[in-house]
Amino acid sequence: MRHEMRPLSFERELRWALAEWEHRRSIFSVPQALFWVPRQVPFASRLFDRELAAPVGPAAGPHTQMARNIVASWLSGARFIELKTVQAADELEIPRPCIDMADEGYNVEWSQELRLEASADQYIQAWLWVHLLPALLGWPRGGGGTIFNMSVGYDLAGILSAPMQAFMDRLADASDRLAELKATLGRLFPPAADVDLPGRIVTSCTLSTMHGCPPDEIERIGTYLIQERGLHLTVKLNPTLLGRETLLSLLHGRLGFDEVVVPDSVFAKDLAYPKAREIIAGLKERAARRGVTFSVKLTNTLAAANHRGLLEGDEMYLSGRPLFPLAVHLFHRLVEDFDGDLDVSFSAGADALNVADLFACGVRTVTMASDLLKPGGTARILQGLENLEAAMAAASASNLASFAARRREKLADLAARSLSDGRYRKDRSRKEAKVASPLGFFDCVEAPCSAACPVHQDIPLYARLLAEGRRDEALATVLRRNPLPGLTGFVCTQACRERCTRVDYDEPVAIRALKGFAASGEASLGLCRPPSGHRVAVVGAGPSGLAASARLALEGVAVTLFEARRRAGGMMAIAPAFRLPPEVLDRDVKRIVDLGVDLRLNAVVEGPPESLLDAFDAVYVATGFPCDVPLGLEGERAPAVWGALRLLEAVASGERPELGSSVVVVGGGNTAVDAARTAARLCGRPVTLLYRRTRQEMPAAPEEVELLLEEGNVLVELASPVELLFEGGRLRAIECERNRLGEADASGRRRPLATGVCFTLKADSVIAAVGQLQESPLFSKSRLALEKGKLPLALSGRSAVAGIYGGGDLARGPDTVIAACADGLRAAESIARSLGIPAEEPPLPPLPTVGELDRARRARARKEAPCRPSRSPLGERGAFASVEGLFDEEGARAEARRCLQCADLCDKCVEVCPNRANVAYSITTAAVTAPVVEEREGRLVAVGAETVTIRQTGQIVHVEELCNGCGNCATFCVHQGRPYEAKPRLFLGRSAFEAEEENALFLDERALFWREKGRTVRLERLAEGYRYDDDRVEIVVDGAFRLVGGRVKRAFEGPLSLVRAASMALVDEGLRRSAPFLLAARDVQ
Repeated sequence: MRHEMRPLSFERELRWALAEWEHRRSIFSVPQALFWVPRQVPFASRLFDRELAAPVGPAAGPHTQMARNIVASWLSGARFIELKTVQAADELEIPRPCIDMADEGYNVEWSQELRLEASADQYIQAWLWVHLLPALLGWPRGGGGTIFNMSVGYDLAGILSAPMQAFMDRLADASDRLAELKATLGRLFPPAADVDLPGRIVTSCTLSTMHGCPPDEIERIGTYLIQERGLHLTVKLNPTLLGRETLLSLLHGRLGFDEVVVPDSVFAKDLAYPKAREIIAGLKERAARRGVTFSVKLTNTLAAANHRGLLEGDEMYLSGRPLFPLAVHLFHRLVEDFDGDLDVSFSAGADALNVADLFACGVRTVTMASDLLKPGGTARILQGLENLEAAMAAASASNLASFAARRREKLADLAARSLSDGRYRKDRSRKEAKVASPLGFFDCVEAPCSAACPVHQDIPLYARLLAEGRRDEALATVLRRNPLPGLTGFVCTQACRERCTRVDYDEPVAIRALKGFAASGEASLGLCRPPSGHRVAVVGAGPSGLAASARLALEGVAVTLFEARRRAGGMMAIAPAFRLPPEVLDRDVKRIVDLGVDLRLNAVVEGPPESLLDAFDAVYVATGFPCDVPLGLEGERAPAVWGALRLLEAVASGERPELGSSVVVVGGGNTAVDAARTAARLCGRPVTLLYRRTRQEMPAAPEEVELLLEEGNVLVELASPVELLFEGGRLRAIECERNRLGEADASGRRRPLATGVCFTLKADSVIAAVGQLQESPLFSKSRLALEKGKLPLALSGRSAVAGIYGGGDLARGPDTVIAACADGLRAAESIARSLGIPAEEPPLPPLPTVGELDRARRARARKEAPCRPSRSPLGERGAFASVEGLFDEEGARAEARRCLQCADLCDKCVEVCPNRANVAYSITTAAVTAPVVEEREGRLVAVGAETVTIRQTGQIVHVEELCNGCGNCATFCVHQGRPYEAKPRLFLGRSAFEAEEENALFLDERALFWREKGRTVRLERLAEGYRYDDDRVEIVVDGAFRLVGGRVKRAFEGPLSLVRAASMALVDEGLRRSAPFLLAARDVQ
């Protein structure tokens, strides 16, 4: 599909906005709750001979090339609008997609996509919009102190060309065009017909010095714009002014963006710092003589090699958070070199959390681009203004000048802090807030945390309940899918948290800690169904066996749970107390036993699992991987060489083994980290953890590794043990070999390769934590054969022997607690169905209220500092007391409020689209069955039926004329897909619709049309049903889509299903009812 942006006329945009405001109290999908309402504020100022109500806005880029996206920014508080850069070459072929904002930003588009004449007209329309909107919204008349700043590039010849001169002339005096637009305005919205606005749209200009702008021409261009055009001038500088050595030292060494390669050619062709300083001094002097303002803008994007392969071409441009420290350091250097006498506008990596810092450093304006392309969109500006006002109030500053009184001191401090602030560093453990499922035509709202959770807990619901102070109800919600909330509230690996939508804002919600807090509440697992008369044996009381037992008991099954150890919990029963307090696990187990489960401890099942079928209807085996994998080194049977599981079990039993003063642990998983932290407490000294890859590849949870190192232990990376060294029969050292990383192996991690370089570590004890295995005799006489120690199973948990099921580590190998729970739940449900116990559908959650949705939308436009439960001080960690504390009530509620309620509301594709091309609408949930017909001898015969089911009210439609295929919505869509291709593609003009082959929709007053395989289909609304019409048939159906009648226009082969028509009928009804402004904006010519 080719996506060509075709701006709507002013009249159609106005019809859209008026209808949307009347129907939804929103404009271009910006809800009234996210408007910035003008009032007296301390940051109002005067700039470029005009009043400026707020010194923040969108940077020249995707948010400022059409009137509608300028309006969207303006509604959320933008009053300094940096119009998208234009140049003489206005027929560029820009690759699609062109934006990649998954983390730090990249793009391959940098100039206007419209012809110069069209760009000028969009800017003129936008100028009228910001003056008419106060009349529509009931605000004081006027443009609200708005400044439009023209941006041009990239050489003098282009700027002096006739098209560019005409462009600049139009923005210097747009009186004639404004008069035409006001005539339309008077016809459609008379209250604003007399709006008063200047014909001169811009008094200032930004000159971009990138993309081939010759360094020796910058001063000549600037001189022309100052002297001949009389414009206040800003020169936009490149981060390469820092110089190659400094820039790469900061970008790679301090910030960790090692993969960003900036070719030497970039530095060679860009302006160098000494020349830049000379140009700035000269232009400052010329501006002063001409009576205009001169400033610099920091900074342009950074040209880099295309290492991601998602965008076309060899080069792309880095933006967003890594540019902030670079630009701040350049800012500091320039201000010092000009002794504080330099006006600066700032853009690079600016966001709501640093905007106040920037104004304290004396910037005149702040513009944003990358941050506004992330979820929340242009509404993120609102929080920036709120933060700025709060900071000024805290400083008792009545204006921006007084707020920046200690400018140079603040700037030096900000430059230093920007390098230590984790917000600007590369986080290699970061994952995207996505799920594995494809994006569909309907029903795409899904919480990525719940989807990533193996047991699919309703995380948004229990977070909401905690935020409202309803802890017991939150616990009951957790227990519906997770019978071990206490255990998983301490040791879960949090696949959910990795996918939290807040990863695109600040930090993911502390989901595990919230669950741990909820687990301290009071709630049962629920009421058991009446006894079914069936009995099931569960072998192994680890997390998987416990989960299966709980689910089966709730289904009315009599469960006998056999555990070989003296305590239930499996591997978690020997987890160190500093990581999992024993009483937490005991409470979870008691809750399950209270369901009537017969828990038999110290009960070893000797015979094969099949032998239990004599007394039970089914057997679930979850015996885990309870044995240590040896190192494979000579001498490891010595007393000083421990297996990690053996050590942890001994300590859990109350023993305190003597390990000596030098301990080396070999491994990189959570068990290795537990063993290392346990050994450190036993010997009273830091221990060494030896891992064959790097920290980045460690399978252990990052937070566990952080605690290991925080407690003073040492991680030796890229090293493998090769020999245990004994002296006088006693272990004295371990010889190790250095590794290097090769290509990725099947695990996705880079393979360690030996280098032949060896070194020795002193060791009184060595602890092996290199894996776990299954050595149970349970299967020695069984018909079930293990494969590499694991039991082959179907997805349901069924084995090859009828009645025998399995799961957990026995099936997977060593894996996570929550994955083991999922296996147990899944197998229990499969067992219950096999025993004839019918499934019970869980109740549907209540639909969110309008107020809840408004609160969610506001939350989705804000960054919020996380709350974290307390940790015990380092000085108190010598014993085995728990390190991680629980939230208190206040902390839990505050952190739970950070949840963005993704199960109720998504709309990310609406928010991140700079052109507002994706629109939310609603559908009535329904299941519609439509006939399938065939043509037989000129007659239509029903031969079957198909059903379309709509489960969610919130849906998305894509307005194709407004889309340029930038790809940003695909980046942030929670599913695998492109909303601008997968969602219904609505065309507001008939000719463009007719040119499409597939997935194209058009609405008129009575019918919906769509294109399917190059064919146009018409679906007309009747008094009682619909008329389906294409080149083959005409069919009438009633309101329930039952066949009423029809005729064959021409013979056709094969079945014709009307299920697509049923889908389109739902779209038609939803759009006309909930988004009538789209119909108002169509081209009626």
